[in-house]
Amino acid sequence: MLTSPELAGRKTNSHAALLTREYLKTRFKEHQLTVSEQPFTYSSGLFSSAQGVNIIATNTVKDLPVIVITAHYDHLGLKAGKLHPGANDNASGVAALLYLSHALTASSSYRFMFVATDAEENGLHGSEHFAKTMRQLPIVLNINLDMLAIKKSHKRLYALTSRALKSQLNLVFTQIKGNKVKLKPIYSSRKMSRLTNTKQIDWHRASDHYSFAKQKIPYVYFSMGADNFHHSAKDTLENINTPLYQEAVLLIEAFINQLLTSPVVLSPPLKAAT
Repeated sequence: MLTSPELAGRKTNSHAALLTREYLKTRFKEHQLTVSEQPFTYSSGLFSSAQGVNIIATNTVKDLPVIVITAHYDHLGLKAGKLHPGANDNASGVAALLYLSHALTASSSYRFMFVATDAEENGLHGSEHFAKTMRQLPIVLNINLDMLAIKKSHKRLYALTSRALKSQLNLVFTQIKGNKVKLKPIYSSRKMSRLTNTKQIDWHRASDHYSFAKQKIPYVYFSMGADNFHHSAKDTLENINTPLYQEAVLLIEAFINQLLTSPVVLSPPLKAAT
């Protein structure tokens, strides 16, 4: 559905984006979640602005520390008359978000917020608006899902993580074992650039997790790294290895469940960035 011609590449501030939001809201509600829209405006030029809308789904109203799981639903739409479906970027992350919103059970220690962010491609605008306006919440962790389609030639799922959590999350990561896909925790953007041969990319700033980092909220960013079909019309379902993708999603689920049962205690930042 997310890569269908009907959704036309899910470009921000388009009719296709509206249809995408309606689809996401329906799916979240099927999972018995409370769903709301978060509209925002951002600068799109020297004297112009544009609108975007985040979708927020929550599974409890209990006053507990919050784990925010994000995936951006926007993509490029049509470019040069060609549909850019954005299967890996980032229908893969959104589909995982929907799965996790159904699969994760209630926790006595944390509550989940599932956020489908908008306008990521234009500059992380949706996540930045969310992170800034939700500073009053006791958010202890962002788990960001962006481009999860594992390559057959490079069966690794990277987990770029805030350095501040290294000693704690190592306890969790060591318990997660994949079958064909290896979960690789990384605590340095430079190291991820070396491992993915992408020296030009600052992975710390590469996706929505950076908006949370700017608010001093730690993150775990799950991704397959670089993709030869990134931002091209060839980013289609046909170019995704479905079994490897499904295993990657299950590894993320296993990480979260292990985190919930581990002795790791996550606390809100003492002071958010201004």
